Amino acid sequence: MLKIFLVVAGISLGVFIISAFLHNAISGVFGIEEPVFFSIAVLVSPLAFAVGLIGSLVLFVKGLVH
Repeated sequence: MLKIFLVVAGISLGVFIISAFLHNAISGVFGIEEPVFFSIAVLVSPLAFAVGLIGSLVLFVKGLVH
């Protein structure tokens, strides 16, 4: 379970970088404001990172106590 939370946190960082790049690339090439990749970078990715980080910390501390 700890490994799953760590993978979620790691993937969310990669998704943040990719979606921020795609948002800027699409906005620069086509000259339009693109909301989908922006929403992923600003809302979804930080939420997934928080879930992965908090979940892994809880499991890590729980493993130290027992």
